[in-house]
Amino acid sequence: MTFYDGEEKRLFLEFVHDTNKAIEWAKSKNINWTHAMVYNRRTREKIERLINNKT
Repeated sequence: MTFYDGEEKRLFLEFVHDTNKAIEWAKSKNINWTHAMVYNRRTREKIERLINNKT
């Protein structure tokens, strides 16, 4: 899972079992991000793009 702020890579997490927990952890560390990409760890295929809803 990779977090981006615009086009800049902000954080890379190699093994993520729960994307919601990873997002909460990034928020708790005050990491600014606009979107995150989730990849299959074996094939490196993109699974999903998550948008940060700054509410």
